[in-house]
Amino acid sequence: MFESVIGPKMPLLDDTVVVWFVEGRPARLVFERVRWRVEGEPRPIIEVPDGHMHPLITHVSERQTGWRCSVRRDGGGERLELAVRRDGVRWIAERLAA
Repeated sequence: MFESVIGPKMPLLDDTVVVWFVEGRPARLVFERVRWRVEGEPRPIIEVPDGHMHPLITHVSERQTGWRCSVRRDGGGERLELAVRRDGVRWIAERLAA
């Protein structure tokens, strides 16, 4: 009778990123189901959003779209360089060359 009350199970997306901030800057995050700590100073990513590009606009305003962070895996020595950006209501991360 109650087999499908909540519907089918939704798969957990591997690209889900959770970010914790301290004083407005990323301090910790979960990326690829692993906890990471930000090392050093995260650097803001400043760029022109795609929706603001138009041939008639000569001085497009730039804005901060995310953070570039060096992170270290909790409990391990692995290090990564990540670009963390807001995508609507969620955060996404992209591995960068170190």
